[in-house]
Amino acid sequence: MEYHYIKIANQLERQITAGEYLAGEKLPSLRKLRAATGRSISTVYQAYEELENRGLVEVREKSGFFARPLLNDILPLPNQGVSSVKAHKVAINVLSSIIQRSLNNSDLIPFGEATVAQTLLPGKQMAGAVRTAAAGYQDGSCGGYGASAGYAELQREIAKRSLDTPQKACGREIIITQGCMNGIELCLRSVARPGDTILLESPTFLCYLQLIEDLNMRALEIPADPSSGLNLEKVRKTLDEHDVRAALFNSTFQNPLGFDMSAPAKEELVTLFSERGIPIVEDDIYGDLFFGASRSLPLKYFDTQGMVLYCSSFSKALLPDMRLGWTLAGKFREKVKRLKFNNSLACSQLMQRALGQFLKSGGYERHLRKLRNSLRRQAADMGQAIARHFPSNTRISSPRGGLSLWVELSDSVDSLELFHLAEKENIAIMPGTLCSSTGQYDHCIRLSYGHPWNESLEGGMETLGGLVHSLSKAANTTRGRQGNKEIVIGLNTDPNFLKIERIIGNFGLQDGDQGIRFHQSMSGNIVKLIASGELHGGFVFGECDDDRFVVQHLATHYLRIVGPVQMAEKIVNGEYQDLAELPWIGNPVECPYCQVMEDVFYERGFRPRSVVTVSDESGIVSMLKAGVGLNFMLETEARTLAEEGILVIWEQERFAQALSFVTLKSEQEDVGVQLIKDVIDEIW
Repeated sequence: MEYHYIKIANQLERQITAGEYLAGEKLPSLRKLRAATGRSISTVYQAYEELENRGLVEVREKSGFFARPLLNDILPLPNQGVSSVKAHKVAINVLSSIIQRSLNNSDLIPFGEATVAQTLLPGKQMAGAVRTAAAGYQDGSCGGYGASAGYAELQREIAKRSLDTPQKACGREIIITQGCMNGIELCLRSVARPGDTILLESPTFLCYLQLIEDLNMRALEIPADPSSGLNLEKVRKTLDEHDVRAALFNSTFQNPLGFDMSAPAKEELVTLFSERGIPIVEDDIYGDLFFGASRSLPLKYFDTQGMVLYCSSFSKALLPDMRLGWTLAGKFREKVKRLKFNNSLACSQLMQRALGQFLKSGGYERHLRKLRNSLRRQAADMGQAIARHFPSNTRISSPRGGLSLWVELSDSVDSLELFHLAEKENIAIMPGTLCSSTGQYDHCIRLSYGHPWNESLEGGMETLGGLVHSLSKAANTTRGRQGNKEIVIGLNTDPNFLKIERIIGNFGLQDGDQGIRFHQSMSGNIVKLIASGELHGGFVFGECDDDRFVVQHLATHYLRIVGPVQMAEKIVNGEYQDLAELPWIGNPVECPYCQVMEDVFYERGFRPRSVVTVSDESGIVSMLKAGVGLNFMLETEARTLAEEGILVIWEQERFAQALSFVTLKSEQEDVGVQLIKDVIDEIW
């Protein structure tokens, strides 16, 4: 039911957004609006309160009600990306692991993580629902694993309220997952394999890129318009020219741009992919956080072929800690269901029952009405604060829902450098560097408006704006200086193992004006990239006796032969010949383990059989867990995994492996190469 005060508020909002009332212009008084509408003074006053909650109106004491600036009128929209569209491997986990700790630090001003303040969430109501659901432990109805696809009552409640599709989904089609990203991972694994190309909007959500990297897939990014989203002609041309196996889209209040594609565009997009038999994994986690009058239709609404795998969650709008999401996987449901069972068996019965009860009570809808108004107002508050404190050439997005503002700064501002400076001032931000693998958003940042505006946030934005001003000024004074201002370093294993955090710290102390970037790959590839000039230097396992390089020996580590616990008896009691007869997990030729294999087995006349080839450490661990075969592993890591019962170690011998830092001999006079060599010497 739409109350009278809501009707009045909606009419005034339409007039404000249409420009009939400009920012700062006085709105009709209570008496004039009462006369015009025929409603009571209290109803009219409620309407103005509603508009104030939406961030559209401000009250000035003894003066009346005035229109506030609309978000899309505060600053210009960001420019659309222009990078060429081509498939590429993703290498973003190294940098992300360094930054994630800051985003999750509750002591910092929370501009970085896209979450809602606890004060805006229904903690007390959910606590009551959990207490009621916990009674199931007493009567025995809540103690087991439960159905893998999910608790039936929760499935029914989600089906009733969350998705109005032409072919209305019934509860049993829904699969409950452990948050939205868990659902996305299951769906992506069900439609694509390692090496496949996945189409993305650009800029995109960091976790999509991390997932694609972990699954050893390739990303193909299409720059999106900050207002309207993907250009359909560009999408069509891309599909014609590239072997795209799946898409991963967040077309409703996209993270980080905030756009919402129009319904006709969404329908055409779904048709475009369905005609080609290419599945779309849709992330609709922000769908409930709309700023308009009604919920936007998701891509799934237009799916008649079962080719859209829809994922959502209650983490953003309700409680992040609940870790409950859900997916409608269309024609891929059975495969997703099987992967879900193998991945996590089932979700918490207690939390599913509590959530089902909360949804059934109507508490979620009441909560959402308040939350949407708060977020809309907070977005406007943040936009105005940026306009007050940032340089005049700053551009910001105009989201129609969700939690994020995309901020485009001067090309001279490095978002990664800004991140480190802001962290020192106890401010968390998301660097645009992490929202793409193309490098074209290095001068952008993503800010979250999930917290009510207050003096602390205003002070943080003022400090952040000051940092942006200082970086812009420093860049202008050094614009004429020669030389590459960014040093690129190759990493061949875990960043903590390579002391990357200390390297970054020492690097900043020695030359705060120099940028640094990391590229993760295998030792053999790193050597090739150094030789071609794409890297200034890199960490390498194994011997590097090529005369073109200068090698700094850092340490000697040891490898162990490891294998699945299912083969424990054969591995522990085996000799070289016995191990050679077991299946092995192979490595690409660029991996130094291949040389160890030759030294250990081939020279003894044994040739182990590789049943599969894996190119990254996480993949090797997954294969070990699955019982596929043997491989080599650094002893320190092997000990940890053995203690966890994930693998077994062949204890009869270990194999020395040198860790070195390699640079090109012909580049020894380069300032950047000298600098990074000095830092490596100091730390190692």
